[in-house]
Amino acid sequence: METLMDGDVLWLGLHKTGTTFLQKSLDRSQAALDQAGIAYVDLETCRRRWTRPLLHKGHPEVPAPGDLPAGKTRWLVFDENILALVQHALTRQGLYPKGGDRARIVADHLRLRRPRIVLGLRGFAGLLPSLYCEALKSTPFKTFEQFLLQPVEAMSWQPLVEALRARFPGSEILLYRAEDLPGREARLLAEVTGLPETAFALLDKPERLGFSDAAMRRLHDMAEGGPVSHEDVRAAVRDLPRAPGQPGFSPWTPEDREILEVNYARDLAILRKRAAAGQLRLLDLAGGG
Repeated sequence: METLMDGDVLWLGLHKTGTTFLQKSLDRSQAALDQAGIAYVDLETCRRRWTRPLLHKGHPEVPAPGDLPAGKTRWLVFDENILALVQHALTRQGLYPKGGDRARIVADHLRLRRPRIVLGLRGFAGLLPSLYCEALKSTPFKTFEQFLLQPVEAMSWQPLVEALRARFPGSEILLYRAEDLPGREARLLAEVTGLPETAFALLDKPERLGFSDAAMRRLHDMAEGGPVSHEDVRAAVRDLPRAPGQPGFSPWTPEDREILEVNYARDLAILRKRAAAGQLRLLDLAGGG
């Protein structure tokens, strides 16, 4: 009899929740995945074969076939861009409003069998500035106020979770808090795949320049005088990277931050109640449950 651990996995992100570290660690653990019969391809291959052709309007190439490779018994598909591109994650309708439909398109093409849906959540106060900064790397500059399309009072993860439940009836929805992930990556990978923690060769911690608050203030000041180029963005983060004594970008008033933190705590309380009722699973990485 097939169990959840034997079935396909569709890992959907979110953006800015440690996904790059997890994906690179899976890349380094390919031999263990192969031995277990798990079909996993690196992120760029996944996007080239399926995510872009299936989900990008007007993409010139057709998607690659979605057949399970010979010798493999289940898929592990992991791409945060399935839910949305980072610059489209936040809309006036909320966070990832088309995520459920987009995930269903990919699942149907690959013929995933009641896939286990995996999603890392993150508090809005930290996530939204990170999404904004990431979007600036590849899109025309806009101020944070222009990026923030939904009022802070309306922020919630419930619509996305409910959309995934509706589009994947019978699938387990496995959620975890990204705030609990650092230092517990192997445990999460083991939980998702059913392999032992020792099977995974974790990526060394990458050194990546982050956007400091000072860098973003510089760019916002520049925007008042005219267009801001991608080179201006690169120069600002290079000159003023996030570092000890140089904190990350924080656009919130104390009142807005409190609202966002209350909303996230409310969402987690609702999800814990639903987990207790067997409607989904909220993994407690920090507590061991």
